[in-house]
Amino acid sequence: MFSNTTLSTRLAPVALLALLNAPATIGDEGQATVESTVLFNTNCARCHEGECSGRMSFHLPRKEADQHIRRHGGELPEAQVRELYDLLRYMKEECAFYPLPLALARDRAWDAETLGRLRSASGETYFLPVGTLGAGRHRVALQGLGPKARPCVELIDADFDFIDAIELEPSETGWGLRFRTEQQTEVFLRLKAPGSTPLTRVEIAADDQSP
Repeated sequence: MFSNTTLSTRLAPVALLALLNAPATIGDEGQATVESTVLFNTNCARCHEGECSGRMSFHLPRKEADQHIRRHGGELPEAQVRELYDLLRYMKEECAFYPLPLALARDRAWDAETLGRLRSASGETYFLPVGTLGAGRHRVALQGLGPKARPCVELIDADFDFIDAIELEPSETGWGLRFRTEQQTEVFLRLKAPGSTPLTRVEIAADDQSP
């Protein structure tokens, strides 16, 4: 699990911030970029997961909300600040991660190019939308990370609950992650590996080990 200080550049829990009473759409075209979504889910979301209500409305002026985003997220382009604002509104109103047009469970494997799109600007953190998994044991091969750089991992379900029954062990090509889901659920993997080489390939499969 991450400690409270693991993600150093994130939006803080002060964010009972406040969105306008408006539908949770994203941007002018109704779709956030993968870049902004990954930034939000690696740097911001952990402080806001579970704050959703389906009826949240922000009471702070937009200018103050933008200042909050820049204070915790750094100097960002105006368009990205707007997307982060809308992503926070989406999380609070929809009680969900904003959907990414990717799912490891569907694709079964991702190459370095796809993984690069799911990597934070710092290069240390990934947010991987694993997708919907049925009940049972699963394994994910994380290739490319150095065997001495043990990654920190969080497996999160659609209700923002952590999947705690996980095993992480080194392999010849990186690291292997095994876990169990008790029922069908959507799963997200947040992974932090400071100073490590980038992921080059990620694969998912059913785990044939005995329960």
